[in-house]
Amino acid sequence: MSTSKFQQTINVSQEKVWEVLFEQYGDIHVHNPTMPTSKYVGDFTKGAVNCPRHVTFDEKLYLEETITEAHENKSFKVVAYKHNLPLLKDMSAVYQLISLGAHKTQVTMISSVTSTPSFMIFLMKGQLGKGLKQHLFGLKYYLETGKTVNKDNYAQVFKNYN
Repeated sequence: MSTSKFQQTINVSQEKVWEVLFEQYGDIHVHNPTMPTSKYVGDFTKGAVNCPRHVTFDEKLYLEETITEAHENKSFKVVAYKHNLPLLKDMSAVYQLISLGAHKTQVTMISSVTSTPSFMIFLMKGQLGKGLKQHLFGLKYYLETGKTVNKDNYAQVFKNYN
């Protein structure tokens, strides 16, 4: 299993980050430019333990994942249970939130992935990491500006906002 760790400092309160990242779990597409669509699966309308979501990367590639554990305003774990992403096998992520002040939060994402065949993870690690960095930047931009970022405007937004 390959593990990667990414961090982003966001200039909003820990509670606001939790609200968007956890409570609005099914709407990740508004702040993740690599996922054009997302939705809750089943009767869920808000993030919670055992809450599943379905996300797409394009017309063909998708991922379904669920929240397996949560510690309010501090951390939660997401585990993929169904997907059609080539060469990838098991995937999970832990999000950790640390308050750095009244209006500043550090978000850490620890991603764990396996592939088939197993050596492919080393070839794919850079591309996977790029997508996770885009996700955390998109979260920052959305929380600080209220504006969405997507694959079409990401490069320009990143250049002008960073």
